[in-house]
Amino acid sequence: MDSFFFPLKFILEATTILTQGGNEQITSFVDLLKNNLPEHRDNRGKRHTLVWVIVGFVLATLVGRQKLSSIHRYICNRANWLYEITQTQKIKPISRAHLPRFLNGLDWSALNELIERCFGIKIDCTQSKKWIAIDGKALRGTLDAGDKQNIVLAIDHHTREVVAQARQSGDKSSEIPVVRELLKDSGLEKQKVSLDAHHFNPITTAQIHQADGIYLTQVKENQAIFLKQCKSLPIQSKPLAETISHEKAHGRVTTRRAQLFSLDSLSLDSRWQSSGLSALIVMERETVEVAKQKTTFDTSYYVSNSAIESSSIQALTEELAGAIRFHWGVESNNWIRDVTFNEDHIKTKAGNQAQIMALLRGLAIELIRKTSPKNFQAAIEDLSDSIANLESMLRQVKFL
Repeated sequence: MDSFFFPLKFILEATTILTQGGNEQITSFVDLLKNNLPEHRDNRGKRHTLVWVIVGFVLATLVGRQKLSSIHRYICNRANWLYEITQTQKIKPISRAHLPRFLNGLDWSALNELIERCFGIKIDCTQSKKWIAIDGKALRGTLDAGDKQNIVLAIDHHTREVVAQARQSGDKSSEIPVVRELLKDSGLEKQKVSLDAHHFNPITTAQIHQADGIYLTQVKENQAIFLKQCKSLPIQSKPLAETISHEKAHGRVTTRRAQLFSLDSLSLDSRWQSSGLSALIVMERETVEVAKQKTTFDTSYYVSNSAIESSSIQALTEELAGAIRFHWGVESNNWIRDVTFNEDHIKTKAGNQAQIMALLRGLAIELIRKTSPKNFQAAIEDLSDSIANLESMLRQVKFL
């Protein structure tokens, strides 16, 4: 298993940032790259600066270029402008054959750290906890090469911004220890964290509970005995509270009914003793496709270590029901990566190359998100149509 971690990111409040030494002031991400990105290449035959190629790749992605050949053409066509804005020496652009090798040779952790220092979000642990969704994303373009590469993203429920991320390779099962380390190294284990059923296990839940964090996770067949107990509870007892919501979108009307139950009456296996399991949310969904007049029903089960207090039962029910909706809402990030940026169809032959490209693609997404776009595709087209708009945006967010 190969994994690296992207800890909590910090907001750039001022117009300057300091290097690790604390003395040199840097006014942009480009300057930070110039002064802090390690150079591991042999000087013999070295021609292209790390900064020039990285900036060219990010800008090509920002204007909608996706595959390496298209990105390479953009870098060549905009070479003079790229030399100007990066203030680097004019030389012959990097070749198409060398570009993937160049990317594969970059240091993911070092580059990741610099992105964190410039474009991050700081979660203040002294204030009220925020809901963060943990979601794994496969880089499917690596599968043909027999190399399963994945990224694990921690995403703010409300802003959809990436708060932390880790790189991971291997089967789905290897995601579990990566998430545990990410939770610890980033400090997210102290926050409110929503996870999918893959991470509902005694070690992960106990880790969050012991760190005074809150977790919300779905229960599925991977915990068959526990799921059976969850299904029996609504039959044996009445809910403590419930909330109902309606939504009309994309030609469908969805009604959600969330019921809160206490888990105190269940006889749980001893391995769950340190997890603080206390609340069960039963979520019933009725979806009507208006055009077809087709109705579907489904019921899912979620558990949490949230404290059930008589004075706030209804508020807790509404909070957990909202967190369930927002957790699956973060799938919109994967939609943007897959549909708008075509991530699943970008073929790569080396694992680190795939991870570097995903990291820079994620940076491009976050830069666009900082402009608060109503439509990502429209924002990309606007940047593509006008170099002036693109450069203005890059300077506004302190990329240049």
